Amino acid sequence: MKRLVIFCSFLIIGLGVFAQSKNKQASIPDQVSLDTVRNKTSVEAESNKHSKHNKLVMKADTLTSSDYMMSIERVNDNLNSIRDSSKLGFEVVGMERRITTMTNDISLIRQNIRVKKTVINIKNLYLYQSFASNLDEENDRLQARLTKMYNRVYHAKLLLKKVLTDSIFRKLCADSALTSTFDKKLVRLEHKWTRTDSTTRANIDTINALKVIVADNSISLSNMLSMMDTRLDKTSRQLFGKEVNFLWQKAKTDSLSNDSSKMVVVMLGSEQKAIGYYFSQTSQQRTLILVLGVFLFIWLFMKRKQLKIIRQDNNLFGFLNLQYMNNHPILAMLVLLLGLMPFFDAYAPTSYIAIEFTLMLTFATIIFFKRLNRSLWFAWLVLVVLFVADALTYLLIEPTLVARLWLLAVHICIIVFSLRFNSKLSKQMPYYKAIRMAIMIGIILTALGILCNLFGRFSLSGIFGLAGISAITQAFVLSIFIETFLEIILVQLQSRRLKKELDKPFDTTIVIKKIKVPFVFIAVILWLIMLTSNLNIYNNISNTVVDVLTANRTLGSISFKLISVLFFFVIIWFAHLLQQMVSFIFGETGIETEDITAATKGQHSRLLITRLLVLIGGYLLAIAASGLPIDKLTFLIGALGVGIGMGLQNVVNNFVSGIILIFDGSLQVGDEIEVSGQAGKVKEIGLRASTLNTADGAEVIIPNGNILSQNIVNWTFSNDQKRVMIEFSLSGKELDANVINEVINGTIQQIEHVVAKRKPIILYTKVKEEGCSITVRFWTTISNAEQVKSEALLQLNTAFSGKGIKFE
Repeated sequence: MKRLVIFCSFLIIGLGVFAQSKNKQASIPDQVSLDTVRNKTSVEAESNKHSKHNKLVMKADTLTSSDYMMSIERVNDNLNSIRDSSKLGFEVVGMERRITTMTNDISLIRQNIRVKKTVINIKNLYLYQSFASNLDEENDRLQARLTKMYNRVYHAKLLLKKVLTDSIFRKLCADSALTSTFDKKLVRLEHKWTRTDSTTRANIDTINALKVIVADNSISLSNMLSMMDTRLDKTSRQLFGKEVNFLWQKAKTDSLSNDSSKMVVVMLGSEQKAIGYYFSQTSQQRTLILVLGVFLFIWLFMKRKQLKIIRQDNNLFGFLNLQYMNNHPILAMLVLLLGLMPFFDAYAPTSYIAIEFTLMLTFATIIFFKRLNRSLWFAWLVLVVLFVADALTYLLIEPTLVARLWLLAVHICIIVFSLRFNSKLSKQMPYYKAIRMAIMIGIILTALGILCNLFGRFSLSGIFGLAGISAITQAFVLSIFIETFLEIILVQLQSRRLKKELDKPFDTTIVIKKIKVPFVFIAVILWLIMLTSNLNIYNNISNTVVDVLTANRTLGSISFKLISVLFFFVIIWFAHLLQQMVSFIFGETGIETEDITAATKGQHSRLLITRLLVLIGGYLLAIAASGLPIDKLTFLIGALGVGIGMGLQNVVNNFVSGIILIFDGSLQVGDEIEVSGQAGKVKEIGLRASTLNTADGAEVIIPNGNILSQNIVNWTFSNDQKRVMIEFSLSGKELDANVINEVINGTIQQIEHVVAKRKPIILYTKVKEEGCSITVRFWTTISNAEQVKSEALLQLNTAFSGKGIKFE
């Protein structure tokens, strides 16, 4: 038993030892296999890494000819792009010419303002300051363009250095074998790169040279403007200061009298340079006046035969009362054009304005020769001579004692002859009150000139005197300006009427009344511009007005400028004026309806549509010019929609109905209609209402909505014929129907305005032994129906009485 226990114990121990050794042997192989996997993974990763590098190497080593060609093409395209971006073209040539011209202009301005003159001429200083300011603004724009151009070319230069950094292209250039293969293409690329580089450098040098000149001009203009501001401030103080001694005091000993001839030559040269420079700088601004002049003279040439007929047949066309277009049409046109020049020459040199004004006065003097009586014409001629003398004195004479006495005498003569001229004016003369007011203003200014001369303000005396005589003479000449415009419209109106075979006279006063106010307003503006320009205050007034009109203003959330509001109302006013002028230009006076025929009704309707389009276009342009933002307009339109829904239905209804009537064509001006219990001839179709002329002479205004919503009886829609019916009875011993019919047909067809194509219809309504009742129906025009009916009854009575038949 003991031995059995020991044997089992050894057996168990042995089994345990054997089991542990087997577990160890099993664990060792597992550990080895993990390391092997890790090592294998590491090796595979390393192998993959080397394989990637090998692929890159293979890619670089296996580039084909097409790859090299593509790299050459890329470089070529980049060079082309750089070359295009670095080009300057003809733009720089124009800039170079303009910069050179500006440099010369700056030199001329500098020379002109250096001319010293004892008499102060502020207008020329304002002129040169205006030109210098414009040159400075243009110089800044050129400088900005040059900077932009320089940045573009310099950027192209930087890109030119990077264009050859393509890796494939560099490998191509590094390989002698490849270089020999693509030798011709590489040589062309090299030449292109060299040319582009040379062009880029040359362009940069050109731009730099222009930038230097522009910078120098900027400095010169800045210094010049600063000097002009200083001189203007100093001149303004000197102008109201004491330039010379009082006239009754002993004059200071100076060299004015000795050097007077030399100073005249210098001042003449200075004014000549000023005129030449001004005209060269502002010639483009006269394009409008040049176009207007060409248009007017072409119109005058086309109407020469018509004017000749009007001039010869005074009995037929005397109602036009043409004064200037009959006698001096060319001179009147020239006065009209010269009268408009203050709109363009407010800043012109005094000498230039004096020359223009002298020409205008000369033409006006020739025109007035036959129109004015001898004493009035002589007084006017003296005023013209005094203007020339005063202008030359102000421009050329230095303030010596003799010159001051001469200027004093000229001013006294201006006052004397102005009073004489005023006393000779007739109260029936057109614009009498305005001319008389201008004469009073001129006399006051001349009197101030005399006082300034007495107290040593010679320059101020010349300014007041020249402004005074200019105000007097210009006011009288502007009457020709206004009347010429009105006569041109009357001639055009009559010419179109004759083409329509309308030879009846019309009331010219009604036409003139409709269009006279705008021309009078323009004349007043021209007079004020000339007056303020001669007083040398136009610059300050215009700058102040511009500042006020262009200043931004805020009303709630809306921001606006007064100039936009002004443009809005001016354009609307001009649109209404233009649509009225269109009628006159095409022969419509708007006051006669008896001249409207079936042939002219279509022209009336087309003219009405044209006027409507002009009016609508004017309103749209006014809205665009006002600068109102669209989002604000939507709010306004929404508010308008609410207003329409609450109380403006009738207004909108009439407006839309008016447009429908104009374009529909069922109703035209001149039609004989019956609507709303009213009968008459259509005089006008407006946007809100239409006007009828009744047979009684009344004008009935009917809203368009009422016309469109009712049945309209239009007697002249397709023709103007109307059937007339007369009833009468005949009695006699022997009545023969054949005789009765013959008398009726013969009598009716002989009456004027009876339509001969449609024979009368004779109906016997009652027949007796010794009498009968007859109804006759025949056709005539709508406008002569009542007259024809009356004439038919009279002639039938006469005809039957001759036959011994009683007509009742």
